[in-house]
Amino acid sequence: MTQADSDSTIAIDANEMLHALRGGMLAEMPRPVETMVSAGCAGSWYFEWIERHYGRVPRHVGFEYYVKRPDDLPDNVVWIEDTCARMDAIPDGGADLVFSGQNIEHLWPDDTAAFLAEASRIVRPGGWIVIDSPNRALTEKLAWRHPEHTVELTPSEMSDLLRVAGFTVTKCVGLWLCRDPADGRVLSFDPNVPAEGWSVPHRIAAARDRPDDSFIWWIEAQRNRAPPDPGAIRRQVDSVTAPVWATLLDRLAIGPGMTEEMRGGIPWIVAAPGDMRIAMFGPYAPMKPGKYRVEFVLDPKPGRTPDGDDSFAVLDVASGSDATVLTSVRARGMDRAISLSFSLEQTTFGVQFRCLSLGKRAFAVRRRVTVTAESQLTRRRDWSLRRG
Repeated sequence: MTQADSDSTIAIDANEMLHALRGGMLAEMPRPVETMVSAGCAGSWYFEWIERHYGRVPRHVGFEYYVKRPDDLPDNVVWIEDTCARMDAIPDGGADLVFSGQNIEHLWPDDTAAFLAEASRIVRPGGWIVIDSPNRALTEKLAWRHPEHTVELTPSEMSDLLRVAGFTVTKCVGLWLCRDPADGRVLSFDPNVPAEGWSVPHRIAAARDRPDDSFIWWIEAQRNRAPPDPGAIRRQVDSVTAPVWATLLDRLAIGPGMTEEMRGGIPWIVAAPGDMRIAMFGPYAPMKPGKYRVEFVLDPKPGRTPDGDDSFAVLDVASGSDATVLTSVRARGMDRAISLSFSLEQTTFGVQFRCLSLGKRAFAVRRRVTVTAESQLTRRRDWSLRRG
């Protein structure tokens, strides 16, 4: 079957396809299970999804921090309004299976370490943990970004974390091949975009044995008898996440139609006179409550503006799906380094640092910003920032 054959009659929704593939993996999770714990459960639909694909468990405990308890929960469900970093309601060894489905990429590093330590505590020896998540090795290649994701892990990083947490990995598979294992060619996330030599069914089948080349990895691990060491888990999480956070806010995108040049290994976006459009935007990152400062670096070219107004660009901080502007300033004259301060009263998703060319004169903007915390409204360390 060719790509054209598979896609000629109906368009495939990538997210629905992935959800269906994940449902198929649920059916393969270990059994028997008396008590199942879910890290993140979103709503009553979640438990119906689990039961449809995995089957009914006698006791299903769901931890959910952001969504209120639904009124129509099944009678085998216990809903706990708390983060999966605190699972005090479950006694030591009180769970047969912990499932973290598309959840760990939403956790801050501190919470990731706490969740793994808690999972190690509550899963009985011989019990299981199952985790699936987008693979950073592919999301970066595809320039795919979710505004609510913190650090996305690779399958090897997650496997190492589980080993430190006292689990033995028994299965690591991929869902949806997005890199050709033969030549490293990146394949489109969109199943409706033809990929030479690969049909949709072929990509689905080939992904299973190639988690490193797949958009989503799925890992199952069994609890061994090693005692949990929260300090070791914390250090391992930090070793993985700190380098990622150091560059997360630098993942800025170039505006459509703009040009880029490298200067000393650093990318700069070049705006010419008449380029009245977005020069730089992104990275659509989540950030914790606090007061921050972001610094842009510019290289304006000498010259006069046509209307006598010496402003040549607008720099701003925006957030959310509607890009609500939190603060902005105009770059004028020969401004080269411009800082903006902004405050976040709560965890904020989709934060962007943007540069808009006014089209009046030529300039370049460095495709990197520096973000520092002026004060924190949380006691936890925030690895999303460079410490100034």
